Formats: sequence, C-alpha cells, structure tokens
Amino acid sequence: MHVPEKDILFMDKGGGVTQRVLGFHKNVMAVEMTFQKGAIFPPHSHSDHVQGIYIVRGKFEITCGGETTVVGPGEMFYADYNEPHATHCLEDNSVLLDIHTPMREDIWKESYEYSQTHQK
Repeated sequence: MHVPEKDILFMDKGGGVTQRVLGFHKNVMAVEMTFQKGAIFPPHSHSDHVQGIYIVRGKFEITCGGETTVVGPGEMFYADYNEPHATHCLEDNSVLLDIHTPMREDIWKESYEYSQTHQK
C-alpha cells in the first residue's frame, strides 16, 4: 500500500522531538522521529506491543533492558513486551525509525488530532 506524502501525519511532540506517522496496518506501524541534541524519551515500557528502533541519522544513547549503548546510523534495537527503554539524543537532527507491532492506535489518534489543529 502506497502512502503519499500528504497522508503522512506530522506532530511536534515538544522538547526537541517531532514525529511523522509514515504508515500503519493493524499489525505494524512505522514512525519517523527527529530529535534535537539533548532531547530525551524517558524510561518507559509497553505491555501491548514490541518496538524496533532503527537509527537513520545522527547519534543516540539508548537504554534497553538495563543496557546503555551509544548508537549511530544503521544500528537497531528491539524492546520486547514490558522491557524498559529510553532514548537520549546526542546530535542535532538525529532521526530514528520506530517500528511498532501491533500498530499503536494511541500514536495514530494523537497525531491525527494534532494534524487537524496544526499546519505542517
């Protein structure tokens, strides 16, 4: 299924983080996240899905399952069900691709509602 640029949902999450919901199906969702240096996603976990984190550009310090690693382009992490993970950005305009399975309806809804009240 093709997702044209006009259908990609953008959201400014604040704190130096923006996201674009690139596409989704009931079993998978792809979300591009852009971070500015110093931006963080604090430790959290998910009981209802698994998350893959692929580094597209820049450098991050990622903590996953109690292990903290500095990662760059081409590297990937997985956070299993209930596995704590956190992200700290080390360079401006760093980009990661979050892959969620199954899809995160909360992310889609939040992004859709934001797109209805904000211009890109």
